[in-house]
Amino acid sequence: MPDLPQSIQNHILALEEYFQAENSRNTYDFITDGLNYQFSTGGKRLRPALCLLSCELFGGESTRALPFAMATEILHNFLLIHDDIEDGDVMRRDKKTLWAEIGVPNALNVADFMIARAYGLITESRLPDDTSLRLCRAFSHVLQRTVEGQALDINLRGEASVNLETYYRIVTLKTAYYLALPWVGGAMVAGAEEDSLEPLWRLGRRLGPAFQIRDDLIDLTEGKGRGGEVGCDIREGKPSICYAHALEAQKGTEEDRQKLIEIVGAEREATTEEEIRWVIDFYDREQILKFARQEAGRLAKESIEVLDEIPLHDEGKEAFREVIQFVVDRKV
Repeated sequence: MPDLPQSIQNHILALEEYFQAENSRNTYDFITDGLNYQFSTGGKRLRPALCLLSCELFGGESTRALPFAMATEILHNFLLIHDDIEDGDVMRRDKKTLWAEIGVPNALNVADFMIARAYGLITESRLPDDTSLRLCRAFSHVLQRTVEGQALDINLRGEASVNLETYYRIVTLKTAYYLALPWVGGAMVAGAEEDSLEPLWRLGRRLGPAFQIRDDLIDLTEGKGRGGEVGCDIREGKPSICYAHALEAQKGTEEDRQKLIEIVGAEREATTEEEIRWVIDFYDREQILKFARQEAGRLAKESIEVLDEIPLHDEGKEAFREVIQFVVDRKV
């Protein structure tokens, strides 16, 4: 992908070769086809590439991190399958979502198989036992935090009480740990000490929300690969940064905010294109989109400041700086 930093692109080929070898190793009735379909839908492979990059930057051999890198990509797709079912999304990356292609029961079963395989990759990798244990603990910790964040996301949709504190709590749980896991895991494979890992987690807590804010903005402008549909998050009632800021800062008139709450809180199928356009125009008119961009920029700046605490040479920090810039500037 041309928009990815070169330091990331350098690892993509090795990842694809490893993925293909792993996915073709065994065949499972009523599962393998679903696995192949899910992975064929594409994706940037950003997270696993970050794992390999981190391992390399911390002085390790990146090939030793390939199993954990694939485990993070499996986790990503496992969560996407569940997210698409929970949101009722039928398109992702401009293709039918897995559940829309093979049905909810089969899609859930494929996802269950995937997460079991992810743990298998971690425990079966040829790493010291203590390293595998550290990786398993980190993986489990992140999975639990992400599910906690999803629970808040699902149950606070369309709520009038949502504010920025709520939003940041959701995205820190749902996105920050999840984004940091690959580079923390890569550092673990390289043998990094515990005191080197905390700044990496902290980087995730800054950059994860920036990543999600950019995701929120993409949904309102370019769309997120859902057949050209814009405003899916509005239809789903997601507590985005724009929604949270509009309510907390009391943007527009009271009637405007009440209309916003009603549109975001409505059933997905009941939300019209005209209502989606009204919300986007409202966000634009009230400088809410501008605020979201500024917040992403602020978090990116704080992320760069965290780099000073990471025990890496200047070239390593520059590689992470490129990743930070990509996160806040990306178009997809």
